[in-house]
Amino acid sequence: MKRDERGGDGMSRFGGRMRWAAVALVAAATLTACAGLGEAGAAGTVGSAQVSTDLLAAQVEAVQEQRGETPGAPDNALVVGILQRLIITELVGQAATAQNITITQGQIDGAQAELEAQLGGAEALTAAFLDSDVPAGSIPQQLQLSLEVQALGAFLAPDADPESQQLAVVQYVTGWGVQEGVEVSPRFGTWDAGRLTLGPTPSDLSSRPGTPDPLAELLPAP
Repeated sequence: MKRDERGGDGMSRFGGRMRWAAVALVAAATLTACAGLGEAGAAGTVGSAQVSTDLLAAQVEAVQEQRGETPGAPDNALVVGILQRLIITELVGQAATAQNITITQGQIDGAQAELEAQLGGAEALTAAFLDSDVPAGSIPQQLQLSLEVQALGAFLAPDADPESQQLAVVQYVTGWGVQEGVEVSPRFGTWDAGRLTLGPTPSDLSSRPGTPDPLAELLPAP
């Protein structure tokens, strides 16, 4: 995939209150181990870009290892939550590229330094993201996602208030996903294009709770 390491499952802006809503999702199928995520191939696709099962397995394993757990037999919600984050990351990245929005390494570094200052250091930042199923290696990509959302909001609704800018981004990214097409391997669930969420398979809808909107927030609260 084109942006396979820039995870994220939500939207927000820098400055003022920095928040995070952890993705709490329900898997559509019982997964017994990271090896059970499937053979090499696509866990999901956004247009022609692929979210590989290898990337999904690597991120799940990284979260488990950094939590001091033995990799294998991951919680279903962890697997599906990470896959949803990767798909949203790809969607937002493509949408930003379509508007010629580019995020520099300096911007990412600055955002990370700001958050570390607010949270009390690098370890606190890492712990905050890990609590939301983002491994340490994906923090820069998550910050890039946030900066892309901020830039998209300013581009799409330059004179609007932050809430309206966020709504504009959600609408634009939703439309982009419908236009390009998002597909998810049935063993992980069903993609809801209108809500930008990965939910239960159709056969299991009656027994599964709904999923929260992953675009409501992005960053951990100080």
